[in-house]
Amino acid sequence: MLFDSKWITYKTGEYRSADDKYGNPSPYFRKIFSLRGDVGIVKATLFASALGVFKLYLNGEAVSGDYLSPGWVDYRKKLPFMRYDITDRLRSHGVNALGAVLGDGWAVGHLGSTYAFKRCGYSDRIEFTALVRIEYSDGDLLEIPTDSSWRASSGAIRRSDIYMGEYIDARYSLGDFSSPDYDDSNWDFAEETVFKFSRNLFLDEVKVPPIVTKHIFSPRLVSKKGNVYLYDVGQNIAGVLSLTLRGGSGASAVVRHGELLDCGELYVKNLRKAEATDTFVLSGEGEEHFRPLFTYHGFRYAEITLTGGAEIVSVSAEAMYSDLSSTGEFSTSDEVVNRIYLNALWGQRDNFLGLPTDCPQRDERLGWTADAQIFAPSAMWNMDCKAFYEKYLADIRDAQLGNGVIPAVAPVPPVGIYAYTGRDAAAGWCEAIAEIPCAHFRMYGDKKIIRDSLPSVKRLLEYYAVESPDGVRGGKGAYGDWLSLGTPSDVSAVSTLYYARLASLAERMCELVGDSEAEEYRALFERLRRVFRKRFMPDGERILSDTQSLYVMAYKFGVIDAAEAKKNLVRKFDEDGGKLTTGFLGIKFLLPALCDLGMSALAYSILTSREFPGWGYSVVNGATTIWEHWDSYTVEGGIREGMNSFNHYSFGSCVEWMYEYCLGIRPSGDGGFGRVTFAPVFDVTGKIRSARGHYDSELGRISVEWKALEDGFEYTVSVPEGVECAFDFGDMTASETARTGNTYRFVVR
Repeated sequence: MLFDSKWITYKTGEYRSADDKYGNPSPYFRKIFSLRGDVGIVKATLFASALGVFKLYLNGEAVSGDYLSPGWVDYRKKLPFMRYDITDRLRSHGVNALGAVLGDGWAVGHLGSTYAFKRCGYSDRIEFTALVRIEYSDGDLLEIPTDSSWRASSGAIRRSDIYMGEYIDARYSLGDFSSPDYDDSNWDFAEETVFKFSRNLFLDEVKVPPIVTKHIFSPRLVSKKGNVYLYDVGQNIAGVLSLTLRGGSGASAVVRHGELLDCGELYVKNLRKAEATDTFVLSGEGEEHFRPLFTYHGFRYAEITLTGGAEIVSVSAEAMYSDLSSTGEFSTSDEVVNRIYLNALWGQRDNFLGLPTDCPQRDERLGWTADAQIFAPSAMWNMDCKAFYEKYLADIRDAQLGNGVIPAVAPVPPVGIYAYTGRDAAAGWCEAIAEIPCAHFRMYGDKKIIRDSLPSVKRLLEYYAVESPDGVRGGKGAYGDWLSLGTPSDVSAVSTLYYARLASLAERMCELVGDSEAEEYRALFERLRRVFRKRFMPDGERILSDTQSLYVMAYKFGVIDAAEAKKNLVRKFDEDGGKLTTGFLGIKFLLPALCDLGMSALAYSILTSREFPGWGYSVVNGATTIWEHWDSYTVEGGIREGMNSFNHYSFGSCVEWMYEYCLGIRPSGDGGFGRVTFAPVFDVTGKIRSARGHYDSELGRISVEWKALEDGFEYTVSVPEGVECAFDFGDMTASETARTGNTYRFVVR
């Protein structure tokens, strides 16, 4: 624990229960303090944590550009805290003032999904703790903790909720409440509280970059019907609409958000119970700016309804996500493929708000483990996700049940907990505890993530051994190859394949850290491979239920060989009319498996297709993010009813293939990019005539570009100093035509 301070709270309204639709007004806190003027300040640090989310201000300005801090973890097991360097923000002479305003966030506001969507999952009240630590040049130390001397009030934010939205009434504005000369004589005093959970709770510093505004859009006015204005951001984002308004006291603007238009009207059915509505009430004092602090919405379109003569002066849309640095870029000669890449990238941006969520718009927004592990390698190419996934893996370990099962989501919401833990260890979801660490090590080379996760992997395997002593995992309650088309993959077959996969990953993890059980897991994998073939391939050729996903997974997991996989996939695609049918477990392995098996023409045909089903179909039908279903929308059927998101990144796992196969950048497997094999798979069909991109490794930028020639391809690679290169062009013949420093150029035929 880096700081020790009192927890404070302030009652802003009557008690609200879990079943109440809305919460109470936000509490505002304020503290003034003076510094010694006779000696310099070496360092000044502000620490803060909350059950709820906060925005901090110092001497009239925001301390940071962050939002929704300190983020979401299982607050019953640990609390995240933020650290801010405020050394240059303090007034060394005179009075300083620290202000804080808090929202319900994940701890007090709504959480869950259709299984259970309630408030107060962790707490029925907002609690806050902070400490200012001043280190003087003479060695003296001054600490200003939260306690009952802090002043407290309610203000303009009348209620806030991540899912429901925010209600701001400027008639209650407190003004510049963090200004040192602000008059707080009418404020109450904060109440010191006995913290809801154990005082021995582990305070864990937030290492993930904070959620910030990353992009600002100027929405286009689509229509105006009376006092109702409809705007198009042009991109499906996670964020908020920021408005400047003018009007009399009590006039208002009500903002609703949605991903689509249906017959020219805002479509909100797919939001389910999430209202995603912000309300701004004017004070009547000139032009007034409104920007929600404690919510975010998944939307492309926004409907603004004005009342009381309010007028819109300006509108902007802010896209928010964790401030992860960009590490990759990819483009080709095919604009639809380029948009597929951008759609997956935007899906990542919109779902990376502190943890990898499934979607940003409806009553869900949870850290589903299968979605996360399927997309993790793609995500790591796009952004520096090292700390991001370290935090999420800690969430998964915290969520692991006593019997070893990994729940379907992490953190597990306290509301409707059985919905996420009661299933029988869903295959592809549980294995996130091994899949993500192995992908993480491959990209970043840090074995700590392997050491931290291996005990949980072993506990899960122990559960499988007890649950399925014969090696065949059942399908009860599992999700299988979720959202596939056509004949579903046998869920027991999927589960047994992932059991074998987990054994193989456990072997790899043990080898990396020198654990003696590696051989035991190797033997387990071999046993499970035989078990699978005996149970699910009774004729020795086809897998029962006979789906594309089962063949590509069985091949990539090492359960069937290349000849078996190719024979069956050639047959399956012939039967399926050359169309994909995979769900989101299988899709990760589809394009890589086809290329490995010498079926790259089919891989490129699928990628570049504009027909249903496929990525290109969504692009030509207006998608700016990856859809949850292949048929989230079809020309013939319109918008799919029921569970339907237009911003799920799971099917965007093809980005991994774009970097590793289309560009050919493949880290050696020893961890990180000290050694790289360049093994491109060119488009021999001519649908894609060129491709280019880069990855910013820990050693520097690795760039690749290729283009089609009349009788082959030109392939150019640039690497930083210290990267050892190897080249593998498969059955093609390559001749090096030029080399300048660390830039290599080949003609490949």
